[in-house]
Amino acid sequence: MGSGPARLTPPVADRIALFLEDPLGPRVRSCLLAERGVEVGLLVDDPGDGSVPVAPTLEGWGALAVDRISDASQPAVDRALEQRIPVVSGADLPDWSSPAGGTMITGVLTGAGLAAALASAAAPDGPPPAETRLSWTVPGKPLAAGIPVGFPEPIGPLWAGRAGHPLPWPSVTGLAAPHQSPWRGAAARLTIRSAAGERLLVRGAVDDALFLDAVCMAAAALAAARGAYPEGVNGPGDPGGQFMHLARRAGLETAAFVPA
Repeated sequence: MGSGPARLTPPVADRIALFLEDPLGPRVRSCLLAERGVEVGLLVDDPGDGSVPVAPTLEGWGALAVDRISDASQPAVDRALEQRIPVVSGADLPDWSSPAGGTMITGVLTGAGLAAALASAAAPDGPPPAETRLSWTVPGKPLAAGIPVGFPEPIGPLWAGRAGHPLPWPSVTGLAAPHQSPWRGAAARLTIRSAAGERLLVRGAVDDALFLDAVCMAAAALAAARGAYPEGVNGPGDPGGQFMHLARRAGLETAAFVPA
């Protein structure tokens, strides 16, 4: 008797190498493997049970994801950039780091990075919005006063203080709101002016912080492997909106408010 139809293995389209600590690493790996045709390797010593592929070198991989640029990750980051492999970092670049060439995506796990990505995905084609307000939560005791900001439930309204942001548009305000809970949030408020008048666009996202971190890191790594980012240092929001598209596919829910 025949053995039945052959089982075909789909070709691997995207190969992502991870240099991530627990518990983020396993969560990001799970998010990536939920996408069809994605291979994930760890740039670490063999975990011992053979269940996780190890990427002993970076040759042939599409992107490298690291928690941050540090003494431990710097050699891998340098090798990736030398081979023109995009590097995705959860943290912003440290002051002492000045990468030469290549493609870097930084601040993926920062609230400012997610808020900027929400703004980039919501903005219509054409000139930048007349005014943009980015807001995000940070761990800490809630402020008793400041600038009022709002997030989708279960976070809701908070007080915020001014903070730096990565968005290269004119008239942008960054606002960080201390908040104590397992939830993390980000929002973008865009004022669009045209010959037809003025309109307001608001986008927001709130989710469990651990889940949100994993989804954002996986989405940025996959977008980088697919060529979504230009050469140089970028935030997680890419010009074509692939980051937000992939984050939504992975389970991130965003809220929209368009005033009448």
